[in-house]
Amino acid sequence: MVVTLTGEIDMVNAGEVRSALQARLDERPDALVVDLALEFLGSAGLMMLMEIQRAAKEEGVAFGVVATSRPASRPLELSGLSAALPLFDSAPEAVKSLRKSD
Repeated sequence: MVVTLTGEIDMVNAGEVRSALQARLDERPDALVVDLALEFLGSAGLMMLMEIQRAAKEEGVAFGVVATSRPASRPLELSGLSAALPLFDSAPEAVKSLRKSD
């Protein structure tokens, strides 16, 4: 399952985005890929991604993130989360890679 997020993720809407992603996890997909096609990714969004990664692991769902735009990739790099999250260059690449890890 690929979910593309657009716009901004900040402290105002991070909880809502987390709930929406958790709802996708509750559907028990084999994998969840979050494509960050964002204009802004704040610290609340970074924390939300870590929470979703943890939830995916607990539920046995493979997880990946696509963050090719600078507004998404830069906060991940600066925070060090680029080393903690499974990052991919494209959604098709993420899906292919995560399918292999089943």
